[in-house]
Amino acid sequence: MTSSETAVASREVPAYLEFSFTGRALEYFGIWIVNLFLSIITLGIYTAWAKVRRLRYFYGNTWLDGHNFEYHARPVSILIGRIIVVSLLIAYNLLVSVSPFFGLLIFLYLLAFPWLLNKSMSFNARMTSYRNVRLNFRGSYWGALLAFVIMPVVALLTAGLLFPLASKLSNDYIGRHLGYGSARFETRAPLKALYGNLGSTILFVIMVTLVCAGIGFVIGSSMVSVGNMIEKGGDELLDVLTFGPITGALIGGYIALAVAYLFYAAGVRNVAYNHTVLDGKHRLTSSVGRLRYVWILVSNLFATILTLGLLRPWAAVRTWRYLASSTGLLAAGSLDHFVDEAAPEGSVGAAEFFDIEGIDFGL
Repeated sequence: MTSSETAVASREVPAYLEFSFTGRALEYFGIWIVNLFLSIITLGIYTAWAKVRRLRYFYGNTWLDGHNFEYHARPVSILIGRIIVVSLLIAYNLLVSVSPFFGLLIFLYLLAFPWLLNKSMSFNARMTSYRNVRLNFRGSYWGALLAFVIMPVVALLTAGLLFPLASKLSNDYIGRHLGYGSARFETRAPLKALYGNLGSTILFVIMVTLVCAGIGFVIGSSMVSVGNMIEKGGDELLDVLTFGPITGALIGGYIALAVAYLFYAAGVRNVAYNHTVLDGKHRLTSSVGRLRYVWILVSNLFATILTLGLLRPWAAVRTWRYLASSTGLLAAGSLDHFVDEAAPEGSVGAAEFFDIEGIDFGL
């Protein structure tokens, strides 16, 4: 085999490229504390600049194959979008307080939701670039309506049995309409794997419930003297054996349900990413540990609360670094051939609406 043939063959062998994050908690703390201070003294006006600084820091420190990502949104545009969204929300609440009839406007919101979602994703995609090539998103109204409005409602009506199907439709929709320059992504999440993830989530809920039931029994029994229980005819022992596990199980059930979404979402991410291809040949990978992901987010929450918010930058860096290190790309060749192309920029107002409402679709 000649040297030229060897070079061609080596390019055809998929190379695993891992995402990495080089940001540091102490470094981001300086950005975060300044953002917080300026946002307070400007009565929230600076939050637009704070968001841009935050995302530019995280994107700029996220690397793949020796190149970092970039965030291009302008603070003034974000501020204008936020003013529009806040004004509309205030107007809606005032109308509802005047007459409950205006509460029916929520149905108009549901009808507008697919359009808002597409505009928001289009904006977020166009503000993101890698190797000077921007992402883009071209969604359809009816596809978004089915994936993000109709199917979630149907899944709830089936007591969650159709959650995997809803997850498939939403992730396939995002992947199918997302692009990188002139190249397109394609996501085909298999239902079998998604139902397997649902089964694992159910087992996780059962496991946490049983563990908490056992802890409840141990704590309950330790609070009562065995000798006293025997002298009193064992009634207290019966109470401990009955109500200790029941109380623990109830508490454990609530805890398990609260974190079950995180466990399920991590599994869906793995399935969706591992079945997403760029330009028909470059495959994304995800290896997020579901239990570890739950632990990271739960411990982040407690650390943030116990330090009155001072460890929030550490928590943000910790989560971003873990997700980046758990993501990779099986590149079937060079990534230098992608070229940018003109695409709709979406709506900053729609993007800020979802940001204010705390809705994130992972783009």
